Amino acid sequence: MVDDHPGSDGVNGGARTPQGTAYDWLRRHAHARPRATAVTEWHEGAVVRTVTFAELLALADRTAAALTARGARRGDRVVVLLPNSVSFTATLLAVFAAGLIAVPAPPPGGSGMAAEHRLLGMAADCGARWVVTAEPWVRQTQAVLHAARPSGPGHVASVTVHTWEELCASPPPDTRSFRRPPAPTADAVAFVQYTSGSTGRPKGAAVTHRAVAAQCARAARAYRERSEDAAVTWVPLSHDMGLVTGVLRPLYSGYPSVLLAPREFARSPLSWLTALSELRGTLSSAPDFAYGHCVRKIPAAAVASLDLSRWRVARNAGEVVRADTLDLFTAHFAPAGFRARSLCPSYGMAEATLTVTTATPHRPARRLTVARCALQADDIRPVTGPHEAEGGKVTTLLSSGTPLEDTEVVVRDSDGRRLPDGHVGDVWIAGPQLFDGYWADGPDSRVTRRLHRTGDRGFLHEGHLFVLGRVDDTVVHQGRNYYAADIADALAGLPGLRPGRIAVFRTVRPPRAGRQQVDTRRQHAAPPVHVCLVAERDHAAQGDEHGTGTARDARHRLAHVLGLFVTEVVLVPPGTLPVTTSGKVRVTEARRRFEAGLLGPGNRRVP
Repeated sequence: MVDDHPGSDGVNGGARTPQGTAYDWLRRHAHARPRATAVTEWHEGAVVRTVTFAELLALADRTAAALTARGARRGDRVVVLLPNSVSFTATLLAVFAAGLIAVPAPPPGGSGMAAEHRLLGMAADCGARWVVTAEPWVRQTQAVLHAARPSGPGHVASVTVHTWEELCASPPPDTRSFRRPPAPTADAVAFVQYTSGSTGRPKGAAVTHRAVAAQCARAARAYRERSEDAAVTWVPLSHDMGLVTGVLRPLYSGYPSVLLAPREFARSPLSWLTALSELRGTLSSAPDFAYGHCVRKIPAAAVASLDLSRWRVARNAGEVVRADTLDLFTAHFAPAGFRARSLCPSYGMAEATLTVTTATPHRPARRLTVARCALQADDIRPVTGPHEAEGGKVTTLLSSGTPLEDTEVVVRDSDGRRLPDGHVGDVWIAGPQLFDGYWADGPDSRVTRRLHRTGDRGFLHEGHLFVLGRVDDTVVHQGRNYYAADIADALAGLPGLRPGRIAVFRTVRPPRAGRQQVDTRRQHAAPPVHVCLVAERDHAAQGDEHGTGTARDARHRLAHVLGLFVTEVVLVPPGTLPVTTSGKVRVTEARRRFEAGLLGPGNRRVP
């Protein structure tokens, strides 16, 4: 197959990386196919805006000229605080065109003070000089930044806020007098992507234009992307999954991108699949929970109205992938033409400009049934039937595919020694798509190491990576490892609990007196280290007003399925647990709030 991607050398064998930036790719498409659709906005079941490659280029050029005219200089950090829309894509490309550095940030919304604190932390950490936001959010953004003044180290006092509407309304640049800034080099930082912070404070990964190109080139070959494809995403463009799959990869291969608001998906997951159906979407990515959300919320009658036969790559990533999720989604949406081979589990992170390993329709994920008790002892013991496992308890693990071209994945023990296949340890990665280091570490230390420790635990088997969970999310108790994904699976479908919104952790300190009551009947029987379950109650659940039955059932499930005995159960209202921009529970923060008695009003410790 001859590679016709921009800047490739057209030689078969091995991934080719194009020259230039995503802005350069846009220019090529705008000149070759000016009237082809570049971006479509979808809202409440209808197309509300479409722009061509030529129109997108004009918007990017106008925005770049406006930023430059207002004093933006090469290397300045620009916080892009915009919704899933043409405005985000055009602003990102304008930043690249002007030689600036983009800092994607989640827009204000239902997360309240958490979003404000995140914005302040990001702006201070990267030394942001500019913020581009939407007109409805400008006052709130200015108020948040103003509240941080007067400033000290890491201040944000020098940040200037502009609206997208203001910048794109500026007169187009005069080609006779406007001098375009020099194009950034391949090793220049393209954007600073802040990690999700599921287990700690988010960190800014400095991603170069070279890494972006390497990621897009290898993903395009893995998924066999062509200009005839169409991507559909509701994942926030401020998140690495949304940014790469909804903006950068489409620009690399020249196919259109359809953008939905994350809130629209949360409110009505049918909107996502309707967009795929009506706009002939072929590529779409989402976390595991999203596929389960669709199964629970979309009735069979609605499925019959969909046509998902063109959806050839349904990437499942962002959290541990589950075999049950794939099976349920495939069975539920088979009447709409969805095929099992389209579901492609994948593993990635911001530090790798997204994808590290992936399954594809042509190279599906592997399943491995193992003894659950052996897995808790980090012993991968494949079984062919329940009778082979101790106590008859088994679990089926699903791989996240194989590494992209030129990408290395190794598993090491706690001493850094490389482990053979089938041994659980820490996952390390290397590849040309790796980030350049964390921004806060400074330019002198931002040198890509050959191997990067991911913070995840897993193992390799026959070339496939099996991810078990985050190191910091794993509950190690009485010599056994209890992974967050296994705990979520054990509690799946339990009446009274909100799916996926749980945190289990060990704590050596009971809740503060006067904030959350400690059950004195259990004080002397409880071990020195408590195992605590904090779970959001299902807002649709009826009965069991005090949660006694729900807590009892949760304890029983964890003890019976996993052999995990919980000493504390705290039920909280929906929306209480802190989550990342992609919806993952921030376990470390949940534990901190529990220990400080700061889980908020309405929480109930259930004996």
